[in-house]
Amino acid sequence: MMPSRQPSNDAVPPTGAGLPDYWSTMGGIGVRLGMLGHQIEWGTFNGAVRITASSIGIFNFKMIGPDDERTCEWCGEHIGRVYRNGHFMPDLPKHVNCRHFWDLEYLGEKER
Repeated sequence: MMPSRQPSNDAVPPTGAGLPDYWSTMGGIGVRLGMLGHQIEWGTFNGAVRITASSIGIFNFKMIGPDDERTCEWCGEHIGRVYRNGHFMPDLPKHVNCRHFWDLEYLGEKER
């Protein structure tokens, strides 16, 4: 009879007090891939909004999204601001797990 092999913890490098590094585990890698997918999805959406709106004559965009305890300092300061396409306009999402996006801000002829 062959001896049974015990699973080795060598695949997960220890950190701190001998605890495995979560981001090196399959669960951690899966979470990071989900974050990357979220970043790509929202970046594509926000870019498409800017291109489509500009092509139909709308050039002003308002940053919108939740303003709660999970909102970072930068996003909290920019929620509700109106930007004009072609001038300084930050890319959204600003960071991983950013929940903010561009909304069209239509200005009448007198306000342009």
